[in-house]
Amino acid sequence: MNPILEPLTFPEKQDEEELVTSAQCECLFCSEMFDLQSSNDQILAHFLLAHKLVVADVKEIVDLKRYMDYWRPKFRESDPKSYCFVMEAENENGAKEEYFMLAHELPEDQNLREKLQREKLNLVLKQQQKERKDEEFSHCCLFCRKIFTGNRKVLFDHMNFDHNFSVGLPDNVVFVEEFLNLLDQKLSQNICLYCEKTFKDRTVLKEHMRKKIHKKINPMNKEYDKFYLVNYLEPGKSWKDIMEEFDEYCQNEDWSDWFEPEAEAMCLFCHFQSSAPEVLSQHITSHNFDFLGLKKNFSIYQQIKIVNYVRRQVHEKKCILCDEQCSSREDLNVHMQNLSHFKLPERSIWDQSQYYFPTYENDALLCLLEDTVQDDSIDADQVKVIPEETVINLKLVEEELLKLELIVKK
Repeated sequence: MNPILEPLTFPEKQDEEELVTSAQCECLFCSEMFDLQSSNDQILAHFLLAHKLVVADVKEIVDLKRYMDYWRPKFRESDPKSYCFVMEAENENGAKEEYFMLAHELPEDQNLREKLQREKLNLVLKQQQKERKDEEFSHCCLFCRKIFTGNRKVLFDHMNFDHNFSVGLPDNVVFVEEFLNLLDQKLSQNICLYCEKTFKDRTVLKEHMRKKIHKKINPMNKEYDKFYLVNYLEPGKSWKDIMEEFDEYCQNEDWSDWFEPEAEAMCLFCHFQSSAPEVLSQHITSHNFDFLGLKKNFSIYQQIKIVNYVRRQVHEKKCILCDEQCSSREDLNVHMQNLSHFKLPERSIWDQSQYYFPTYENDALLCLLEDTVQDDSIDADQVKVIPEETVINLKLVEEELLKLELIVKK
């Protein structure tokens, strides 16, 4: 049996630890320590004033501490001139001094930045994938405090549909627990998540966010960049920069050769589909249902009702004429074929307002209907529009008449 010589680490836990780096960083040249969590300005200013070193495009470095850890032993073992650009500049006394610059134009520096970016992206993708599959997630709603367990998407869907609060696609969010805790903390301090103003209590805050439509996060707040996968795709570019580039690409792209395939409509009684109206009409007619007669004898509104009525009956496996319930769609077709029931019932059955609404979402057959007959049941000349003021006046008159009636009775 091989002995275990060192403590083991669970893989998932190891990934989490790799994502969290220490905020303390030692200078490249001396032993002075700096806290990178609050700001990078102090260590960059120290490099410039104490050691004449400039690090270019720091915002493109995804992990500044690991970047420093790479260069520290090299700078302490060799002259910075071996790795940096060397520049001459005059100081306050007019004397020339040498300054060093680390920039991505240096092949070694560029390779390091790209390597750190790839590793960071891989770790974030692993974390995101783990969170997407996590069925033991548990967190309360930010607004109604109801606790949701299971997949995180359930909570985001609840806040989106019930509270009109959206953070975008849940699959694009990472470090969800930390993200929700941050939002929860801001709300507990009565801070609006969008305009970031502070209010006297939660009731006033909720009313403000509702009226001003501020139930969303501030896209300009860099604090949220950490929680969106798009910000890890290209170093130095935020989601806004990437979207602007995409919009510019779409505007300049030539779409003249774009081919939009025609939507295929499905038969009323079987699974046959076709994008050609004539072919589909002939096929439906082959079921002994006078589909061509619909366009000749009924208005567009009546045709819509008929299609949705037939769709609903067939979906529920009921005969469109006698309403008999069948066990399967095949049995339904046999029943309607044997009894010649491929006919519409009385108009009162299908000519109902509920059949204005599609039975199936994106029913392409409805787009193939033609408005060839005017609906006699809707006469524009007979429709009278009563102004709102008239309705109010009629109510007042009615109230006065009731008062007069009571006086007469007395």
